[in-house]
Amino acid sequence: MGNNDAYIRWFENLDSEDVSRVGGKNASMGEMIANLKEEGVRVPDGFATTARAYREFLSANELSDQIESLLGEMKNESKPLEEVGKSIRSLFKKGKFPEDIQKAIGEAYRELSERCDTSEVDTAVRS
Repeated sequence: MGNNDAYIRWFENLDSEDVSRVGGKNASMGEMIANLKEEGVRVPDGFATTARAYREFLSANELSDQIESLLGEMKNESKPLEEVGKSIRSLFKKGKFPEDIQKAIGEAYRELSERCDTSEVDTAVRS
């Protein structure tokens, strides 16, 4: 594993064994690439951020307790789902990536751009 493997995994290196590391959607992308490439079907190249990167983002921004508190307010019906969801999204938007995660994502993006023979490749980001 390279230096960035703690935070970034390339789709081509993922399979169903990686669900706990990168989530089901990302593991499925790896499966699609592996299985459809031989059939001549092109699947867009890309990378996934890992569950570890997510957990470290939460920790660095001290979000876990805040999120739990908001979910508690929803469960006890003092705040509606829509309001709680909006508040949680706001917490994420205000969060800052730890430097090592930011660096890993930036390096992976630059490599992806190089793979696509461009300086700034268009991407789709999924949750």
